[in-house]
Amino acid sequence: MDKVLHISLEYPPHRVIGPLAYTIRDLVTQLSRYYEIYLIHPADFDGDYMDGDVRVHAVSDRWFSDVLVYAHYLVSEVSSKAPYIVPRDVVLIHAHDWIPAMVGRVIAKRLRKPLIVSVYTTEPMRSGGSLSLLSLSITDWERYVLSEADHVIAHSRFALESLSRDYGIKASLFNDLSTILSIYRDVIKPRA
Repeated sequence: MDKVLHISLEYPPHRVIGPLAYTIRDLVTQLSRYYEIYLIHPADFDGDYMDGDVRVHAVSDRWFSDVLVYAHYLVSEVSSKAPYIVPRDVVLIHAHDWIPAMVGRVIAKRLRKPLIVSVYTTEPMRSGGSLSLLSLSITDWERYVLSEADHVIAHSRFALESLSRDYGIKASLFNDLSTILSIYRDVIKPRA
């Protein structure tokens, strides 16, 4: 079975901010029937555990009041541990939202593997279009990491429209598991 690395900010039971944690768990659990799934997420401890057939590595987490500092902290923390926790023979990296996409980009470049990013919301959606230095910074980071991805998957019509309108990014709309399986096959095939 091909190995796929997922990166998320949330994963139950150790890091649940909202329903996204359970959405990602459901997705990787379904994908584990077709791929050997590895997942990295921040938690209040550092270590490995199994969640069914999903191999999970929790990275010790610190919370910063500034989300941009936090994003850079996670990039540094996961990147320093990646050689020890990420199998070198993964066929692709799948990040869930913009901060994991920053981490995923570093790992994908280092391993020369494709990067897929799932987008559930965008900064223009989260901020309601308000302009602040923080919102503009997050928008710039999202635009950058999403434009660097080999493929972007929008998990709602609202996200799909925002990606096109606000970032000029063409994404696939997630309908069901077959959407992701098809994208995986398309992304892996050219590099095989």
